[in-house]
Amino acid sequence: MPHYYDIKYPHLQYSYSEGTMCSVPPKLLASVYKSHYGKKPKTFFDCGAACGAIVKMALDYGMDARGIDIKTYSDTYSSRIVHWDNGHLRVKYIGNNLPQLISSGRIQIKSILDCKPIKADLVYCNGILTYFDEPTLETVLGKFQNTNMICAIHNTTEDYNIARQMGQELGTCQELKTIQPNDWWIEKFNQNGFDAKFNHWLRCFVAIPQRERT
Repeated sequence: MPHYYDIKYPHLQYSYSEGTMCSVPPKLLASVYKSHYGKKPKTFFDCGAACGAIVKMALDYGMDARGIDIKTYSDTYSSRIVHWDNGHLRVKYIGNNLPQLISSGRIQIKSILDCKPIKADLVYCNGILTYFDEPTLETVLGKFQNTNMICAIHNTTEDYNIARQMGQELGTCQELKTIQPNDWWIEKFNQNGFDAKFNHWLRCFVAIPQRERT
């Protein structure tokens, strides 16, 4: 039986059993940005940069990319990087990537709560938002008011229910604080100064700061 993530992200061609990460490549995130603004994003921020794969892919795509992560990784994991190859994601090993990106100032090991408000065209949050309780989540979303677009993927109530029906449990890196349905997340974005929708193609939330209206 395929893993739930293989069904949720069919366009990414992931092989979960081989340990590849479940994410959305910056190339596809940028296409959503361009469809809204009519131009490619120049700056990219990865909130939860992990081993640096997404930051590296965004750099390769021509964006000025940076990120943060609150964890350190073993040499085995941090040497794993993915790349876009003819419409598919492939895994390869290019050395200890995270320290390289840290030494260049591309990734900082710190919490988003310790960061100044982020200023970037496109911000990507992979699973991060569920790690905060509701009051703290509002503070986190406030960090992104100076961005042009947030793209966020995380497991919702619907995801957990479907996975359990398949006899699977969805794993996470940290203790989960906020698991809610899709509609709850849309409303949470909207309550905190964003116009949010769920992009069914990418299977992620897309939020635009409401200041764009002024």
